[in-house]
Amino acid sequence: MFKSLAWLTWPRLYLLWACVSIALALSAGGFSAENITRLGVLAFLLFQGLTRSYWQKLFSGRKPQVRFILLGCLLAVGVEGFHMISMPVFAALKITAETTFFQGLGFYALDLLFTLPAYLLVFSLIWHLINRYAYGFWHYTLVMGLAQALGDGGLYFFIGAPALLLFLPYPMTNYHAINLLPYALVQEDLNPERKSNWRSNLAIVWVILAYFVCGAVIQGLGRVFGLVS
Repeated sequence: MFKSLAWLTWPRLYLLWACVSIALALSAGGFSAENITRLGVLAFLLFQGLTRSYWQKLFSGRKPQVRFILLGCLLAVGVEGFHMISMPVFAALKITAETTFFQGLGFYALDLLFTLPAYLLVFSLIWHLINRYAYGFWHYTLVMGLAQALGDGGLYFFIGAPALLLFLPYPMTNYHAINLLPYALVQEDLNPERKSNWRSNLAIVWVILAYFVCGAVIQGLGRVFGLVS
C-alpha cells in the first residue's frame, strides 16, 4: 500500500522541488542571460503542453520512430536558439548586444551544424531504450531528464559543486523541453514486449556516454576550425 502511495505522490514532490529550485535560482541570478534563457525554455515547454493536440495532428502521419526522433531534434533546434545568448556550443558563437542580426543567424547556423548530429544520435539511442524497457511517463521524465542534464556537462559541474544538486530540476527542465513531448506522442506505439526491470535506469549511463562521445567529437572539430581556443 505504501509503495503504491509513493508512486502516486512522488511526481508531485518532483514538481514542487522543481518549482522551488527554479524560483530560488531565478531570484538569486536576476535577469542574467542564463536566467532569461531558462525562462524562455520554460515558456517553450509550457507552449508545448498547451498545443500538444496540434503537434499530435502535425506528426500523426509519420512512423513512431520518425515522429520521436524528428520532433526531438526540432525541439532541440528551438532550445538551442534560447541558449545562443547564454551558452552556445562554443563561447565564440555567443550572441550579445553587439552582435548584428546576420551575424547572429550565422552563429546559430554554426551551432546547429555541430549540435544537430549529436541530438540525432542521442534521440536515436533514447528511441532504442524506450522500445527495450518500459517507462511510465514520470519514470521517463526523471531518467531521461537526469541523463541528458548530466551528460551535457552537468556531471562535471555537479562534481565540482555538489551542493548545487539541490537545484537539479533547474537544468533538467532544459531537457524536458526537448524530450517530453516526443515521448508523449509515441508512448502508445512502442514495442509491446518491452521489459520492466531495474535495467531501464541504466539509460542514464548510456545517454551520458553518448554525450561524452559527441562532446569529444564536437570539441575536436571546434579546435580544427578555430572555434575553441
